[in-house]
Amino acid sequence: MIRTRVGSLNALKSAAICAALSLTGLSLLAGLSPLRLIDGAMAQSASDVAKPGSLPDMALGPADAPVTITEYSSMSCPHCATFGENVFPMLRAKYIDTGKVRFVFREFPLDIKAAAASMLARCAANGDAEKFFGTVQLLFQQQQMLMAQTNMTLRVIGKQAGMTEQAVETCGRDQTLRD
Repeated sequence: MIRTRVGSLNALKSAAICAALSLTGLSLLAGLSPLRLIDGAMAQSASDVAKPGSLPDMALGPADAPVTITEYSSMSCPHCATFGENVFPMLRAKYIDTGKVRFVFREFPLDIKAAAASMLARCAANGDAEKFFGTVQLLFQQQQMLMAQTNMTLRVIGKQAGMTEQAVETCGRDQTLRD
């Protein structure tokens, strides 16, 4: 167990170093100072991150919880799916359901398939956070199928979430939601 954690930590450190070097190289090519980029990122305050985006927040836990966690997630991100399947259930049981944490989920689609999946979760939920998180869980569980056969997978998950095939198609064409 310790070897696995050390190996994972070393891999994480290597990835962080590669990312930092890539960022530095790209920013120098663009004529930007990497320090200015980092300084701008660090200027974000907790209140800046807490501001809702163009979509209403989907959240679990009391609004007055002492801690708020805001997750930006993509339905096509395997790391996001791993978090959703392996970490989120524990986080929910120990902290969200006990009132210690408010968990805010914000979509950050990395591609059109992730955007379509996020739209489906919003449509299926129709403002109901529990239903939204349940649909997100289904989408993460079927992520490989979602990436391989997007339309079929969206229809199947939409049906599991109580939507008709017509409702899934209508949702997928909702330009306002997509925007």
